[in-house]
Amino acid sequence: MLSTICTQNVQKIFIILNKYSIIYVIYLYLSNIKIDMKFSYSLFLLFFSTVLFAQNEAWKGYFSYNTIRAISASESKTYFATENALFSVNENVSEKDIYNTINGFQLNDITNLIYSETYKKLVATSLSGRIVIVDEATGTISNLNDIYNKQSLSGAEKQINNIAIAAGYAYLATGYGITAIRLNDNNFGDSYYIGDNGASVKVTSVAVIGNRIYANIEGVGIKSASLNTNLIDYTNWTFYNTENWLDIINFQDQLVGVKEDLSIHRINATETVSFGQVFENFIRLSVFKNNLTATSTYNSLSYDQNFNTVFTYGTSANAKDYNASLLKNGQLYAGTSMDGAFKIAVSNADSPIYISPKGPLSNNVFRAFYNEKTKDLWAIFGGYTLEYNPYNPDLSKYGISRQKENGEWQLIPYDKIAPLESTSHLSFHPTNNNKIYVSSFNSGLLEINLNNSDIANSEFIHYNQNNTGSDGLEQYAPDVNSVRINGPVFDRQGTAWLTNTGRPTKHLKSFNKNNQWKSYDLRGYLSNSQQLDNFTIPVIDKNNTKWMGTSYSGIIAFNETRNNKIVKIDRNSNLPSPAVFSVALDNNNQLWIGTGAGLRVLASTDQFLTASNLTPSSIIIMDDGKAQELFYQQTILKIKVDGSNNKWVSVADAGVFLVSGDGQKTIYRFDTSNSPLPSNNIMDIEINDTTGEVFFVSDKGMVSYKNYATSPTDNLDDVYVYPNPVRPDFTGEVKISGLKVKSNIKITDVSGNLVYETTSDGGTALWNTFNFNGRKVASGVYMIFVSSEDGSEKTTKKLMIIR
Repeated sequence: MLSTICTQNVQKIFIILNKYSIIYVIYLYLSNIKIDMKFSYSLFLLFFSTVLFAQNEAWKGYFSYNTIRAISASESKTYFATENALFSVNENVSEKDIYNTINGFQLNDITNLIYSETYKKLVATSLSGRIVIVDEATGTISNLNDIYNKQSLSGAEKQINNIAIAAGYAYLATGYGITAIRLNDNNFGDSYYIGDNGASVKVTSVAVIGNRIYANIEGVGIKSASLNTNLIDYTNWTFYNTENWLDIINFQDQLVGVKEDLSIHRINATETVSFGQVFENFIRLSVFKNNLTATSTYNSLSYDQNFNTVFTYGTSANAKDYNASLLKNGQLYAGTSMDGAFKIAVSNADSPIYISPKGPLSNNVFRAFYNEKTKDLWAIFGGYTLEYNPYNPDLSKYGISRQKENGEWQLIPYDKIAPLESTSHLSFHPTNNNKIYVSSFNSGLLEINLNNSDIANSEFIHYNQNNTGSDGLEQYAPDVNSVRINGPVFDRQGTAWLTNTGRPTKHLKSFNKNNQWKSYDLRGYLSNSQQLDNFTIPVIDKNNTKWMGTSYSGIIAFNETRNNKIVKIDRNSNLPSPAVFSVALDNNNQLWIGTGAGLRVLASTDQFLTASNLTPSSIIIMDDGKAQELFYQQTILKIKVDGSNNKWVSVADAGVFLVSGDGQKTIYRFDTSNSPLPSNNIMDIEINDTTGEVFFVSDKGMVSYKNYATSPTDNLDDVYVYPNPVRPDFTGEVKISGLKVKSNIKITDVSGNLVYETTSDGGTALWNTFNFNGRKVASGVYMIFVSSEDGSEKTTKKLMIIR
């Protein structure tokens, strides 16, 4: 009952949110339903997280729009679906509207897209049976998950293969039959099981012409029924044609289809009339007004209303991996698998225009890296699986993307970095801003000397087992020509350190400023009987000790300045699993270890200097009065420390958590249900320490959250306060950034009365604009006095508050 109440009113709440404050909305809502106080509190939390999700002032998307899955069109706009987002191009004003997780559109693996001109609605469907309807008139987004949630259906049956819109309904061709959705209220209508004796059958496409509906059944033929009959009754569906068709569609109120021999026909009750041949690797048919278009992998073929060929696009010179195309008003709109969307004028086919929004190369991001010196964000792709296997080469042959401080995206294409596949790490040279290193989990190491005016024309130097000497890189195994490395990271002397996965003679490598290589043998500490192991990147502490996670051997710590001392931390040392996915060093010199079965913390890495055995501990928290282990038996994918020494922790299938420095308090938990995260598997987390922006990386795309925590500075020269002024509609916290560790902050009114004071944990302090009595301060100018911990440095800032 309660869930029904929530479902019926959630859309109303979203509309009201645009007009009223959150507290007032929740008051109005709760005052009209009778529920107990415990549920009221839970509902309050639900709405609060929904508001954060709906408004998303703190979130930002870094999605790729290069994989186009489907295209539809209206008179004024053309709509494109990527794997998990929609965007439209407005022909009249040269603008793009984008729907992604940031504004509430959450749909992965999109298969189909269709626009209803009558209802001003977009219908998008996915492989899993999820459906999203975007109402352009109201801006609302509706999620329909009935098919997805139906347990009696198999995964193949849930797949939605095609959509046709007619008579106020969207008819979905599915793996079990046909389902209708009413477009006036976005609710499901009936489902039609049209196989023999009402059995499930795979309907690959559906069309409506006049008062009849046509269903193309895979390997069976076309069945038809009158919309004026009971469509639930399978006996009302009769065979219209028994040949094998790849696709059917309504064009000019005639049924048109592509046969398995790639011939294209007008289909009548008594005969089929061929009017052409489509290209090999046919994908789908599309229609806009008087043009019919057939899309194949490398070609597009369009016809006019008289079934004459009017445009053919696609040659060996401009071959693309097309997924969809549509001819509209003399322009062919084409969507590719990796190169985005293009507009090609029929009158000037030699000059296609790229129209996808700018973004990274792909949503299959593996790692992200932010350069504090140059203010650039970098993304690499492919990487490796949780089992440390390189991704299939066809999925990992990507270039490198960079977003500059001004928001411009730049690209190094794959042909420039080839044969580097499954890129695993990117490093910035500590003293040369124009040099980066990119490692591969298949093809060695790449040094890039950047040409910043055109990074695609940088200098590229590839290192592998053939050009790094006898003490350099090694292949995975003697009989496996694959060089799998992670790193490098640089120590304070400028020496680069990286790990060499597999069964080489030496798993830890380094090279100095003169490009001289060294190797260190760790085989005696490996648990695998074949002396094979996979390694994370090294983490280097203040004592120059390298801490490395492995698949089978836990943590291996090494320090060449201590007579090549090595210490191993494994299950015998209280690790819950030998598989270590993430190692992070915090601001208190503690080592946080994320494994396949939980979390451990080493109290101080200084212990390595004196001890031969190291034992990390679990973190015990109180949960409903019971002692529990933090992240007990959870697979931890990534740990990242922010400027306030809090930890962002990514847990497989569970999203991300922000926990306090000691792990005792959970500050945030984000997943796909309460945030714009595109996936609950966040493989990487990166932080802009200057602004506090936190980047979350998944194979479904990258988003960021503007957190308050920033890294402390060396002085108080650049303290700043924002927002300033604080306006009447502001409900958040004022941030005072650019602070040193443990800076003292005192805030007074212009008369010198102290209203608030605090001490910063990292580089940022927060003030909720309340005074010591718990009341909001009045309008006026406030003085913010900042001093370093020892009082040697001081600065003053002014803040205006408008109520």
